[in-house]
Amino acid sequence: LRLGEVVDQKARVMVTSAEEADNTVTFLLQDEDHTMGASLVDVLNRSSNVVFAGYTIPHPSERKVQLCVQTNGEVSPKDAVLAAAETLAKMCDSTKKLFRSRFEEFGNTMQE
Repeated sequence: LRLGEVVDQKARVMVTSAEEADNTVTFLLQDEDHTMGASLVDVLNRSSNVVFAGYTIPHPSERKVQLCVQTNGEVSPKDAVLAAAETLAKMCDSTKKLFRSRFEEFGNTMQE
């Protein structure tokens, strides 16, 4: 990854620093906040290939997240973030399905 490289135009993700020697990359997530930062860090830190994952919000009035990821070298930081994003999307889908199911059950008990 190169400094300033746009990883995903649609998601507005850009590389702000990259240290290939220690497999560390800092990504800038545009138009995001603590919700996305904390969620991604939580999923990333569950991976055995991730040595470190953390985030900062550069300024409270800007909707930007700096996400720093260091891997053990078996996967790249970019691949680790992509896998974490996919896992997070699956978790959200599962939560939505469970919520709708329980909501429907509740609605059926209220009609009886």
